[in-house]
Amino acid sequence: MESIYIHESHTIYSENGEVHLITENKHIVFNADNLFNDIPALADMALKERKKQEKFIINQIKKIK
Repeated sequence: MESIYIHESHTIYSENGEVHLITENKHIVFNADNLFNDIPALADMALKERKKQEKFIINQIKKIK
């Protein structure tokens, strides 16, 4: 299975029941209904990963003398 890493998106728009996400070299299209149903899980995972990163950075700052 091919992985697509998205560092940042350049354009997000919707039309015809789809959500389009454009990156530097990829155009990803989601079915709007399915994406909507996945939003709670996506938000939960993103917030957990963000919190881990925040804790790591805070610990690194605490080590600075």
